[in-house]
Amino acid sequence: MSGSIAMVLGRFACHRNAGKKRVVFFLLAFASWLALFPAPAVAREEWIIVSGGPALRFFEKNKPQKESHDHFWGNFIRAAVARIQQLQAQKPEDVEISWLVFRPGYERRGEEEHLDLLQAILYQAKSLGVNLYWFDNALQLVNYLNHGRDRRQVPVGDFEYFGHSNRACFMFDYSSLFDTLSKEFLHERDLPLIDKHVFARHAQAKSWGCHTGEEFSRQWKRRFGFPMVGAVGKTDYSTGALPSLSTQNGRWAE
Repeated sequence: MSGSIAMVLGRFACHRNAGKKRVVFFLLAFASWLALFPAPAVAREEWIIVSGGPALRFFEKNKPQKESHDHFWGNFIRAAVARIQQLQAQKPEDVEISWLVFRPGYERRGEEEHLDLLQAILYQAKSLGVNLYWFDNALQLVNYLNHGRDRRQVPVGDFEYFGHSNRACFMFDYSSLFDTLSKEFLHERDLPLIDKHVFARHAQAKSWGCHTGEEFSRQWKRRFGFPMVGAVGKTDYSTGALPSLSTQNGRWAE
């Protein structure tokens, strides 16, 4: 009897050891298979592109040609896409690009043109493979810069703005609610709302809007310690590519 029990226990031990060996073999094989596929890069830096909203043609259509804004609704979208494509071609693997778009401006222009512009922008972001975030006011943009990521782990390495601006502020809804006025804007006086530590030490910034290099850029550097390139004079978005300087003797300045 005791011999039979010993034989059964011995067989059980053999099966148990064999089972352990099979499990270990499976885990090793699975680990080897996983090694064939590189792990997705963990972002160490975020590059942010911001698109302000277009003017309504209701306010702009009867103005002289040189003063009439945004004949095409996608001026600030098309230019941002061109820049994102440039950045994608040069960015390190562990850098992610996020695109922040002022939603109300495209809702209003879409209603005016009877188009679903939000869906068109969403489709464009998906085709580019970038993160798309809507913002409805300046404070939401500021909050994203401060808290959209753990900025100790993922600081902002590049910040670029496409939209209406003047020498003192970004104007997200210029001529969208009120003719030639803006209700939602980021003024140079608002820059202290942005934590200066959200940016990487080597961070860069550029505004592709009009007149930023005449004043706003200096306040940016004073606040964050690195320059923002901006235009002295106006910029032209009508080319379908990146904006160009359109003022005689205009220049890019910091």
